[in-house]
Amino acid sequence: MLVPSDTHNLSRLDQLGISASSPEVALQRPLEQLVQATLDAAAKGPNSARAYQTAIGQFVVYLDQERGDLLPERWQAEWRPLAVSARDGKQTVWRFNAPSAVLRLVDASLLDGYRAFLAREGAQPNAIVQRVAIARTFLAVAYRERVLTDDQARALDIKPYRPRLKRDDKPVGRRLTPDEVRALRAAVNINTVKGKRDLAIIDAMLFAGLRRDEAASLCLEDFRQDRGHWWLVLMGKGQKTRRIRLHDLLSLSLNDWLGTTGRGLGQSGVVYLSVNKGDKWGERTINASVVGRLVAEYGAKAGLAPLSGLNRLSPHDLRRTCARNAFDNGAPLPYIRDLLGHRSIETTMRYIGATDDDLRTAVDYVNY
Repeated sequence: MLVPSDTHNLSRLDQLGISASSPEVALQRPLEQLVQATLDAAAKGPNSARAYQTAIGQFVVYLDQERGDLLPERWQAEWRPLAVSARDGKQTVWRFNAPSAVLRLVDASLLDGYRAFLAREGAQPNAIVQRVAIARTFLAVAYRERVLTDDQARALDIKPYRPRLKRDDKPVGRRLTPDEVRALRAAVNINTVKGKRDLAIIDAMLFAGLRRDEAASLCLEDFRQDRGHWWLVLMGKGQKTRRIRLHDLLSLSLNDWLGTTGRGLGQSGVVYLSVNKGDKWGERTINASVVGRLVAEYGAKAGLAPLSGLNRLSPHDLRRTCARNAFDNGAPLPYIRDLLGHRSIETTMRYIGATDDDLRTAVDYVNY
């Protein structure tokens, strides 16, 4: 039961479902247990667990700073600080003092403010993206455990946490090294019409991160000029539009291919056309299976992979390579997410193993 000095916060707390006499067991659960549930669900080792504890600890510290005054005075005395870090030998140990009910104070503006808080604390851009992603995972676990309300989850665009299903087969995806990329491109004979086309197809995945079906269906009108640069504007999965600045090497190989057909960027028609055995280009368009086949063929020719089977080189391997190379050269994760057309940073992080007004894009960081 709340003491008299707590009454000025009563209506706000009732709206949030926080009450000292709340019958909801989930709200009375110690926050420490919810943190541990998140580590058990998502952390993949001791280093990952430390990263999760740090990110969640900083998130709860920020929550306390921004919303702690909404708690009853007596509760503030009992719980605050909601999270505290202390040195235990050589390691920093986070302790969480409050019940899970404090997460009812979280809303979308708080999650947005957490990014700015991390920046003020001196975190690097990629670290900020990672810690915000961890905070969202923490809140997804909280929603799964019925700590967050449905209204909160909708406002935060969060679904109940579900672990990724483990595959029975070992994933066959790979990312090429810069030396392997150079070997792959060198395996293409650009003195032929087919070679010019094939290199332009390969480069569309290596330097623009296109999917195989996106490369196959690419149209000349998808390319638009703006402020002295050519841009590729695509509608991808989930009707998501992305805008990709054309990499210099992709521009060279595209124009070399298009020059043989008497066409150019910004005109109309499909970019990649059929080439017959006499090395003459035709009017037929290619399909995604052709893209997959030629990538496997050149992967085998370059000595990078077998011609067939699970370990053959695939178009998706080239797309992964583009993303990973941009990341290794310092591209911020949001740039890579936009390049690939992903909805979430979490998807992009798994992919790499980790504004229209801005001329800088992830393409600027691709360098083999």
